[in-house]
Amino acid sequence: MTDSIPYNLTRLDRFLRRLYPGLTQGALEKLLRSKKILVDGKPAKSSTRVESEEQLRILVDMSLYTTHSTERIKREVHVSNEDIKWIETIIVWEDEHMIALNKPQGLAVQGGTGTKRHIDAIMKAYNPEARLVHRIDKETSGVLVMAKTIPMAQYLTHLFSSHGVQKTYRAIVEGNVRPAQGTVDFPIGKEMVGNKEKMVVNGPHARPAETQYMLKKKLGDFCLVDCWPRSGRTHQIRVHLSESGWPIVGDYKYGATVKGLTLHLHAYQLAFPLPDGGKMVITAPLSDHMVDTMQYFGADPDKIQ
Repeated sequence: MTDSIPYNLTRLDRFLRRLYPGLTQGALEKLLRSKKILVDGKPAKSSTRVESEEQLRILVDMSLYTTHSTERIKREVHVSNEDIKWIETIIVWEDEHMIALNKPQGLAVQGGTGTKRHIDAIMKAYNPEARLVHRIDKETSGVLVMAKTIPMAQYLTHLFSSHGVQKTYRAIVEGNVRPAQGTVDFPIGKEMVGNKEKMVVNGPHARPAETQYMLKKKLGDFCLVDCWPRSGRTHQIRVHLSESGWPIVGDYKYGATVKGLTLHLHAYQLAFPLPDGGKMVITAPLSDHMVDTMQYFGADPDKIQ
């Protein structure tokens, strides 16, 4: 989230109805009265102006306040029968309480302006009970968990919002990572740079951020690293690695120099406690383009733990 974004502003109620097509005005007003939706850390009104969902903090599972119809979803966001069949191929875990996907790179988790094909809609068409409890960036691949019951949605939403989930990201970066392990703690925040938004270090809106990392494998002029974000800032890993001198391969927004490559950042693993006292660990195999890069340098992804 940011402290202030005073440009290209949209009313909050219109913005949220684009993000959550089944949200009624009555349900939204109820959430606002109970102060469950914050903008820049403050209770919001329908008329509050926003530019980005990064300004928002929603303290409830929004799927509990939306109405879903499989046929309506298919019609409004053009979910095809092929997409419904396809979503089954990326499921890495499913039980009666939750479902986990290996989200491909380049596919958005939720809809927005100009985004008609996204995970949330496809999953709702596949299983109307599926509820988002967290998000990962469109250009990042990897583990995405959705709840299948209301109690699990509430439980997981709380875990993610309270940093009760250990997240492991795997990235391939340019440069030589030294020291081989450590912590990056540059404060970061969203700013206008030229005519574009990006996250920057030590800007006026910077907030504390911490990322632990470990070198896993040297790959020619690249390195494979694992990262554990201890805070949840936008593009945190991308900014922290770039500022350390190791931009992620394909991340041209944050300093990558080797041209023509896709972003090499993957949400590799999520680990979290279960309500019954057990522990869930969900791992998603690396995306094909990252596997190809590793194999080009003679590395076997299956042998790197």
